[in-house]
Amino acid sequence: MLYDRPYMRQTPEPAAKQTSAVTILLVVTIGIFVLQQVLNVSFPAYGGRPNSFLGDWFAFSADNFKALKVWTVFSYAFLHSTETIMHILGNMLGLYFIGRMLEPLLGKQQFLLLYFSGALVGALTYLAFHFNGHNTVVGASAAVFALVSFFCMRHPEQPITLLLFFILPVTVKPKWLFWGLLGYSIYALLFVELPGNAHVAHSAHLGGFLVGVLYFRYVYSKQSPFGAGTGSPVIEVPEWFKRRKKTAAHTSYRVNRPTTSTDDLQKEVDRILDKINASGFGSLDATEKATLDRAKDILSK
Repeated sequence: MLYDRPYMRQTPEPAAKQTSAVTILLVVTIGIFVLQQVLNVSFPAYGGRPNSFLGDWFAFSADNFKALKVWTVFSYAFLHSTETIMHILGNMLGLYFIGRMLEPLLGKQQFLLLYFSGALVGALTYLAFHFNGHNTVVGASAAVFALVSFFCMRHPEQPITLLLFFILPVTVKPKWLFWGLLGYSIYALLFVELPGNAHVAHSAHLGGFLVGVLYFRYVYSKQSPFGAGTGSPVIEVPEWFKRRKKTAAHTSYRVNRPTTSTDDLQKEVDRILDKINASGFGSLDATEKATLDRAKDILSK
């Protein structure tokens, strides 16, 4: 009776292998980069300049935002400069190496949420500094910066090896990488980007960087911005109440507690099975597992 449900079988059928979010992002982004190159060669703009179709409709800029092309706050992350391969190469290497470590930790859905939130906030941060500007922004840098900052906060002491200028291997702790990237981005924003001395959107990088920090603190660690701790209430419950509640919970689910009727036992079993269906078998405590084993013998008679 109990083990007729699929998730209670002794040898569950293996789930179909799904393509990872990192692989999907890599394939789509690289594919669009190839499309950009094909359009530039096959349909160049006047004077041999790069084709502007994708940039006009999918790159982010204050002009596009004001023209209500709101999708560009996400779509710009799939476009890259076609003048050099280093732009897309750096972003895709960061996505691959950091992303393949974070996706198993966060899960596919949460990983994509972090990635695209970095792109969104990066675009809006750039807009805040260049609302009257006419330059466009392309690239996945803000999204990748969100991944990097989250990784640095999640594993601050785990040494990682980077290829400086894609040649020199450098081993560094993520906490120092975090402060180095943050400091450089702030400096470059104030003294390079805002004076108009470069075409790199350091403000977008900072926006993505901020998303990684906030995601780690308030989503992954579940810390409340209004109180300390990992989601614990600000008003502390008295110790005597905690002990009483703990004792009551323990006695309520004691394995050898007599059951008033088969119907009551069946209701308890249904509750446990619903919990398994929602959170997996690993979410059960020892008493719930023992209840299932005992119920299997009683209800199968």
